[in-house]
Amino acid sequence: MPRPSQRDRIVDAYVDHVVSEGPETVTLDAVAARAGVSKGGLLYHFGSKEALLAGMLERVRALTDADIATARAGAAAGTESVAHYYLRTSAADPERDSDVFRAMVAVLKVAATEEAAAATARASMSAWLEVLVEETGDELTADLIAALGDGIYLRAIAGERSTPLTRDWPATLARLGVPVPATAPVTAPSEQSR
Repeated sequence: MPRPSQRDRIVDAYVDHVVSEGPETVTLDAVAARAGVSKGGLLYHFGSKEALLAGMLERVRALTDADIATARAGAAAGTESVAHYYLRTSAADPERDSDVFRAMVAVLKVAATEEAAAATARASMSAWLEVLVEETGDELTADLIAALGDGIYLRAIAGERSTPLTRDWPATLARLGVPVPATAPVTAPSEQSR
């Protein structure tokens, strides 16, 4: 795997700082130090904190698109429905999380004070809802799956690793009337994360 570019390392450092220290403590100096670059190196890529935020939001949009593509590929292969993928990957273990999970946690933390972050979070949720509607053919069922996944996701952020919902994905989806391929994983709440 190729080494991340300096720009990517800076965005990663920004995400890590927001997740671990909170958005109110972000300074260009702190992000540069965390990324292992000079402040001048950071400013070459991101001329301000606003530009750094824009870089993170761009990353979230790209990660969301890639995550949806992965879900669609699994559905096309018949291994896992999009709904199953959405719910399963919502149950992330914050200690072993993915880039998508960390970036979304950072966006949700920043969304309280930055409308651009809130808009990006809403756009990500809307993109998932659209794919779920496409799969289920029913807006209400899709919205129920999205809301359930969002609740599971928030529980994961808070550190709740397992619930009756996450122990048996086929049973959970059956309650919603969503068919599950025979090859779909039954459990694995911390294997991957949305």
